[in-house]
Amino acid sequence: MDTPEQEKASEPPTKVGSVSATLLGEFFDVLEQEEGFAEIASTLRKVVLNDGVFTETAIRASLFLDPS
Repeated sequence: MDTPEQEKASEPPTKVGSVSATLLGEFFDVLEQEEGFAEIASTLRKVVLNDGVFTETAIRASLFLDPS
């Protein structure tokens, strides 16, 4: 019978991100499922999580996409 320590040792390590990145990622996942928000959610995800930009200008540009 394996002890809890032995069970943990046999499991592969998981990638741990920051709490805020996890929460924002889940928020963007849910937002993408809402009708009309898929493109906005993916753009916001890129700006905030991938690029790490939190400026008003960048976020405003993500929210109000250029229709052209």
